[in-house]
Amino acid sequence: MATRTKPARTPAPTQSRNGWITFAGTYLVIAGALNLIWGVTALAQKEYFREDGLVFSNLQFWGWIAVIIAAVQILGGALIFMRKVGGMIMGLVLGGCGVLFNFLSIGAYPVWSSIAIGCSLLVLWAVTVHWDEEL
Repeated sequence: MATRTKPARTPAPTQSRNGWITFAGTYLVIAGALNLIWGVTALAQKEYFREDGLVFSNLQFWGWIAVIIAAVQILGGALIFMRKVGGMIMGLVLGGCGVLFNFLSIGAYPVWSSIAIGCSLLVLWAVTVHWDEEL
């Protein structure tokens, strides 16, 4: 009696592709949330930060920059979830802006900024490597 073996089931192409784009959108929203928390805390509780560790300007300036970047990052993450090309482009630009912002403000709160840099780098990686799969 011969036994039949079933071929290995592979996931549908759209499932694997959508996973990476969802990953990018999720991490862009997480980076935005981290920057939002950083910015609001910098504006409300300055004693949690080392203001002399900033590259230039004051903590209030960087707090507002963080809030603005966070709002746009969360919007970009939503556009990526909706599979819009504009969201992909925003993901690239905002991932770079997030890395730059957190690098310039790393002296004020190093651990938080390092985690946010990691999130932004993951967004850049996911969008650049898997963008063509979605289009």
